[in-house]
Order: sequence, then C-alpha cells, then structure tokens
Amino acid sequence: MNKYFETGKKILVKLQDAGYVSYFVGGYVRDLLLGIESGDIDITTSATPSEVIALFNNVKETGKKYGSVTVLMDEFKYEVTTFRSDGEYIDNRHPDVVTFSKDIMDDLSRRDFTINAIIMDEQENIIDNYGSKNDLENKTIRTINNPLKRFKEDSLRILRAFRFVSKLGFDIEEGTLEAINELKHLIKNISIERVMVELDKIFRGKHRNKALRYMLETEVSEELYGLSDGLKFISKINQELYPIEAFIVCFIMDDIDDIWRFSNKNIRLIKQILDLHEVTKNDIFNRFIVYVNGLETCLLANKINVVLGYNDQEDLIRELEEALPIKDVCDLLFKGQDIMWLTPLRKKSWIGIIVDDLKYNVIMGYLPNDYEVLKEYALKKVKELRLEMGDTDE
Repeated sequence: MNKYFETGKKILVKLQDAGYVSYFVGGYVRDLLLGIESGDIDITTSATPSEVIALFNNVKETGKKYGSVTVLMDEFKYEVTTFRSDGEYIDNRHPDVVTFSKDIMDDLSRRDFTINAIIMDEQENIIDNYGSKNDLENKTIRTINNPLKRFKEDSLRILRAFRFVSKLGFDIEEGTLEAINELKHLIKNISIERVMVELDKIFRGKHRNKALRYMLETEVSEELYGLSDGLKFISKINQELYPIEAFIVCFIMDDIDDIWRFSNKNIRLIKQILDLHEVTKNDIFNRFIVYVNGLETCLLANKINVVLGYNDQEDLIRELEEALPIKDVCDLLFKGQDIMWLTPLRKKSWIGIIVDDLKYNVIMGYLPNDYEVLKEYALKKVKELRLEMGDTDE
C-alpha cells in the first residue's frame, strides 16, 4: 500500500464529509496513470483556504493569497488549492485577480496541458474532461483550449512543454508547437530564475535530447541568452549531464550573456572548469594541477573535455591524486613558521612565496618531503630573496 496516497485519501474524505468537493489533480494523477512513481500529491477543492485551515490541525499558509495551503498529516504534506478562475494576465505570467470558485471546471479550464488536468476521487475514479487519457495514450502534449491564449497568459508554459517532453518523451501536438514558435519571444518576459528552474528539469530528463531538438526547431533556443549553440551540441550527444555541466558546455561553445544567475559557489566552479579546460584539452593533467584544483574538480573538467571530444584522462588524474606526496600545505615537513624561527624574515608575503616554492617542488617530486632537505632549500631561497629585495637589515 502507498501510505502517502492512502493518507491523501483521508484528506479528500474529510473535506467531503464537511460538505466540500475535492479531488486529486494534476501531476500525481498523470504519473499514476503512466505507472510513474511520484512523491508530490496535489488536491483541489471547493473549500476556501480559511475553511481548509479550520478543518485540519496542521496547515501551513504557503500560498493562501492564491488559494493554496499545505496540509500536513502524519509525516506527509499535501498542497490543497481552492477551485479558482483567473482574471486577465497582465505580464504574460500572472493574473491580475484570482477568484475562488465552487465549480471544478473553472479550475481545470485555466490549467496548462490536458495531461495535467485529470482529476481523481477517493475511490480512484478518473474524471477526464479534456481528452486527457487519450493524450496520455497517444503520448501527446496539448494545451487546454486555444494554445495561443494559454501561452500568452503564462509564457512559462512554453518551457514547461519542453520539460514534459524531457520527462515523458511525449510529442508536442502540432497546434501547440506552432503557437510556441509564434510566441517564443515571450520567453524574455520570464524571470531568469524561473527559466533556470525549468532548464534544470529539462537537462535532467530522460528524454533531454528530444526536448532540446524541439527547442531548436521552434527557435526558442535563440531566446535563451546565448545558449543556442551549446543546446544544439548537447542535443546530439548521449552523455548524461547535470545542469551545471550543460551550462559549462554552453559557455565553452559560445559567449553566454551575464544575465544567467548562478550561486557564488557555481560561478567559481564554472570559471575553474573553463580555465582547466583551456589548460588540459590539448595537454595532460599533472600533479600540481590535481593538487591545486582537487580530484573532483579535475574529474569534472575531464568529463567536459571528453564530452567535447578530447582525450579521457580519468585514470591519469586518479593516479596523480593517489601519488601526491602531500594533500595540503600543512603536510609539508618544513613550514612557514620554521622560516620565522630560523631566519629574520617576517614579511608574510615573502614567506608565502618560499612556502609556495617548497610546495610546488614537493608536489612535482623535485624535492622529497624531508625536513632537512626542505630546510636547506628554504634557507637558500630566503637568502636569495632578501638579496633580490634589498632587504639585508631585517
């Protein structure tokens, strides 16, 4: 028994016992009919958010303004949304007004695609008002009613169509595809953060390449701020790529607009991989590269190189990392503090230069990690550096 599903049924029954209409709706029902495991149950109801809150013990007001609250029951959570109809869409994304309704058809008619407008009651009876089951059987993505109207209301639905292609491998119905092609410019009205969320899901899908080919065919790819060449390349390869890896490939293929928003961590990673790619695409990794960048980052750079058709150096990288005589500067047997104890040198920047020199020579195998050997080398370098800098009094 699916405990998550059975607990959801209890919510439907409690709503109905209180006099409200309620159904499972959307992606969970779709995936259930397709035999796909899903962990996200949505419930639609005639009860208003306030009525839902009054009925259940543990409710989070996650989107009360728009009719949605989250009901927590046992260890599970369920988004419960009031039947609603939308006013005019003023920015190709959001309605100017949301009106709660008692009619399920008001709610279903505002949804994006037929495959997401299927409802199911607590007895697991399917209610299909838009030929949704037929579209599931024929593996077709089709908007509800007029596709031009649907995409003008919310242009994010264009990217959602590709996301469902990537997840399900379905075909986009001809009229829906033509509307996407005509309205592709509306992509520019979507916040870059939302675009990146959808691209993340597209890149992760089992049918990624099919979705990308649709994006190229409709020229939606041309609206994605420099990604087009990279998406064309990725659509022709079979390697699995995480979203950040796909973006790195796109950065290498073409100049990407600064509009893309990455975390500071990912910005550093992207730059690091781009630099590593330039250094290693036609040359080999060495100990120092592996030491400075770390095993995982070097393996990622190698993966990008391989995707782009360069030699696979994974075995070499792992051998180099395994053979490193030190993993960190702290592993040096002669350290910066030893320089301070044995010499009059006190400038940290100068000491740093010598320690870096020691570190490089040890990593590359030019010097053993031996206290006496490193001491002799370091004291010689201190003398040379002080002479070079004219620092004979310190």
